[in-house]
Amino acid sequence: MPPLELTTSAFGQFGDPAETFCLITSADGSTPLHLLPDRGCARVIHRSLPAGTSLGELIAASVPPDAHVLAVCPGRFLDSPSAQQLGSRKLVILPAGSTPLTAEHIRSLLESAARTDIAQQAVVADEFFERIESSDRLAIVDDSAGTEAEFDHTVGDCVWNQQAGPLDPGDQQIFPSGKLSVTAAEITTFRPEARLLGLTGDLTLRGWPIVHRHADPADAADQQRLFEALAPLVSHPVTLRVAAGSVEDVTPNTPGGKPAAAALESLFTDDPRYRVIWELGFGINTTTEIIPANCGANEVYGATDGVVNLGLGITPTTRFALAFLCPHSSLLASDGSAVLGARKAVPRGRMRRVSSASCGCH
Repeated sequence: MPPLELTTSAFGQFGDPAETFCLITSADGSTPLHLLPDRGCARVIHRSLPAGTSLGELIAASVPPDAHVLAVCPGRFLDSPSAQQLGSRKLVILPAGSTPLTAEHIRSLLESAARTDIAQQAVVADEFFERIESSDRLAIVDDSAGTEAEFDHTVGDCVWNQQAGPLDPGDQQIFPSGKLSVTAAEITTFRPEARLLGLTGDLTLRGWPIVHRHADPADAADQQRLFEALAPLVSHPVTLRVAAGSVEDVTPNTPGGKPAAAALESLFTDDPRYRVIWELGFGINTTTEIIPANCGANEVYGATDGVVNLGLGITPTTRFALAFLCPHSSLLASDGSAVLGARKAVPRGRMRRVSSASCGCH
């Protein structure tokens, strides 16, 4: 397959161009991308990430201090550079280590990122947070399953996260961008006792599951087995009964969902930390298409009006980290209006207006 050829201006999250754009790839040369400088960018430099060297170490040692940086390293687990290592550079990272990605998947994600309207994504994010701030009690509903959960985000500690919109100097972001989320603690620091205390009710899982693993290649086979056990969720929903941010019960909505429900029950029995709803996420990238596989980048999928997703566990604290897309669910404000999701995508009927020579008076 010939490499995908793109220009540096294709990635709007960087904002105004920098003199230098740096593409960081795996040392094996497996990244199907060729970048050309454009619109104020004088040069593109290429750095390979050697085995045993962290992304932060490579950036600090060999990337100009004001550069824009794109890291695409299939098969590598990339830890976020520290603020000191990153400096004023802007960095985007394609997550390509925790779930298996083919060259075709990577090409599709790069093309999607190049089509993403970053300015519009920023508008959506701003509107989302404005609605959240003005509504203490939120609801997550699945109209087709008849389930509903309440989320009072004023209860306990909540940390809101944004992986969307333009970057400022020193910022780093996932790629493609387009995810908003709330966690009960800093997103990278798992605390089993922390939970979204204001989340209670029934949540329906319905869509492609995602099973992340950490760097141990010995976990790959079990990762695949777990994904296959959860894959019936694509067609057969399962409902979680949640109290104070913790899963109390799992119920398959149809007989076809029993294998996925059983797999979740087994996880909860083996490691109760998976019962914690660690992250409530909202994909807002309306450019990406679902990759029908175990693909971490599916978390940013936003359909036409946003998609709710749930996160259980976080590696390496738990062996796997699970994410579940809920494309039939909607996030509602306290007045019942749709903030995001399936219900927002349903068009309202337009009022019928009749213009004629007659006013109806006879």
